[in-house]
Amino acid sequence: MLGSFLPMKRYEELVARGRAEPSPLLAFDDEVVTASYNREPFLIGHRLTTHPLFSLAHLFALCRRMPRESILYRTGHIPGDADLDTSYDRYKANLTLEQVLDRFEDNHAYICINNPECDEEFAPVIEGLIGEVAARIDPLDPGISWYSTYIFISTRDSVTPYHMDREMNFLLQLQGRKTVHLWDPTDDAIMTSEEKDNLLAHIGGRPRYSAGIEARAMTYELTPGLGVHHPFIAPHRVHTASELSVSLALTFRTRRSDMWTDAHRFNARMRGLGLHPRPIGANALVDRTKCGIARLGQGMHRRLEAFHRHGIDQTA
Repeated sequence: MLGSFLPMKRYEELVARGRAEPSPLLAFDDEVVTASYNREPFLIGHRLTTHPLFSLAHLFALCRRMPRESILYRTGHIPGDADLDTSYDRYKANLTLEQVLDRFEDNHAYICINNPECDEEFAPVIEGLIGEVAARIDPLDPGISWYSTYIFISTRDSVTPYHMDREMNFLLQLQGRKTVHLWDPTDDAIMTSEEKDNLLAHIGGRPRYSAGIEARAMTYELTPGLGVHHPFIAPHRVHTASELSVSLALTFRTRRSDMWTDAHRFNARMRGLGLHPRPIGANALVDRTKCGIARLGQGMHRRLEAFHRHGIDQTA
């Protein structure tokens, strides 16, 4: 799995670091964060636009020294309703990474660098940013349990197809301009309860775009120095403007979003048995109970697997 899990001790260290930072790189409006975090998108500011690590030369060097499986890329014009998960293979045009980097704009290329925090040069900056996020949301949603970051480098007029992630996110624009369309994940016209259950249980693919939801989009214009918050599993589609674009996504889960995820998985299991469970979000106590049952079941399944493997080992 991509990303890093955070034990509570490490999380507390990052919170303390974020609170003690004398020159924070992220600029939050406290009232806006308190009112809107994980309820609706909102803009934040940042000071990464002149940071030398995020120059194109440094980013291309990062691409060349990162493990090849950490770099995803595609080329050409991508439809906004394309399937995100298959787009990197479908629109690669049989080009190697070196060919894409050597003629990046000519190839109308898009690169996603997975987990730049694994690089020793980038790690201190990324960890500092996660610490700032943790310090700000701790009073609202304590306990980041996992995080993963991504750098997106896009040529002009590029599209990231409609999709939804299984986490929260702050998308920060570093170079160029982006238009971000976000949809409310609590709106049943966007995603039904069953679709959300299946998404978080990894049953089938992600819910697909339909033209009927376009009018419900919330649109944010990002320029260098601005970022936008994506609430938990909020669907989104992204368009770059007429110049090269670089952005950084700080993606994370919390103890509370982990609880929601396991409650959705419980619902998906119940649906598989032909039942019709209450939607997640209708009752917090019921959601926590579903989460507890799901985790108990997962624990029993792991113990049975371990017992089975041990039994096989003993008879080998």
